[in-house]
Amino acid sequence: MVCHANICRSPMAEALLRRALDDRLGPGHSVAVGSAGTCANDGQPPSQGAIRAMELRGIDIRHFRSSDLTAGMAGRADLIYCMEGGQVRGVRDLLSGGRDRVRTMGEDVPDPIGHGQLAYDAIAAKIESLLPRVVDEIAAFLGDRVC
Repeated sequence: MVCHANICRSPMAEALLRRALDDRLGPGHSVAVGSAGTCANDGQPPSQGAIRAMELRGIDIRHFRSSDLTAGMAGRADLIYCMEGGQVRGVRDLLSGGRDRVRTMGEDVPDPIGHGQLAYDAIAAKIESLLPRVVDEIAAFLGDRVC
């Protein structure tokens, strides 16, 4: 999961995707989920709005720390979901191959940074609404490889 600074959208998407995959594939599946930012400062905590939006959903992301997306990270990922179309282009530029693995979640997810808690809650809800399609794509990609 990729966004700009890796402190709002992608940490929320990472946590929500983990839960959605647990629900779909069962606990103990082999799918690794991570997130990074196209312009992140490594080691930053999530924004307070993201933390609160996830707490409302029973998920604790307080210990999450941001990571800047590197070519190596992108190259190791089987599928990369970006929050915006511009990020898709940027991530594809990092890759020498496998550019078709990079996509949006189905539509752009606006950045809530600088807005109030209602914006974070709305973005978390938007991410949740887009995840069924993402989970279907991941399950189809994995096919018989799911443990």
